Amino acid sequence: MLKKTKIDWCDCTLNPVVGCKRNCKYCYARKINDRFHFVEDWTKPQFFPERLKALKSKKPQSIFMDSMSDISFWENDWLTNVFKQIQKNTQHNYIFLTKDSLPDNFISNDIKEFTFLGLTIDHQLATASISNAFDFLSIEPLLEPIKLDYSEQNENIKLIIIGAETGNRKGKIIPEKKWVDDLVEYADRNRIAVFMKESLREIMGDDFRQDRLLWQK
Repeated sequence: MLKKTKIDWCDCTLNPVVGCKRNCKYCYARKINDRFHFVEDWTKPQFFPERLKALKSKKPQSIFMDSMSDISFWENDWLTNVFKQIQKNTQHNYIFLTKDSLPDNFISNDIKEFTFLGLTIDHQLATASISNAFDFLSIEPLLEPIKLDYSEQNENIKLIIIGAETGNRKGKIIPEKKWVDDLVEYADRNRIAVFMKESLREIMGDDFRQDRLLWQK
């Protein structure tokens, strides 16, 4: 079933794949799996095709499809299966995230209208993965100052989501307001929408803002 979520930029989540080969220190998804044991080995993603039946829901939703995985680790037949179901259920908007560079044609034209692909960035070196495959950037958690430079490689970016690290991890990094201000200045200069997560409300004060999301009608 579609699961309601506290993630403030989508309506719900659906995870046809669970698990990730990365080992991010701040990974909330791994902590959830450690608690509920959806998969035995987090580093070996598993496909649950039966979950795709939930997409038949007639009520239009903005669905985050890989909150418990990274789409770059999905096997080709998993991708084919999921994309076929998306094509059959165009009443929804589908949101995917990855930390890897992906080819520009990763999302085929027949589902591009209602499928949104984002790149997660948490430090400067990760900006090297930006390509025209991506519709938006998710800069969360913001772990250091990040400078974005406009080029042909990011001309398709229409939205930047920014958030602070949450949880109680030892060594947790609290972003400085200037780090966020610099990203906002870049976005405004290039006519890119900005959506700040609630984790930034106290840090940003009167400058907190949530522009309309790409998948909002």
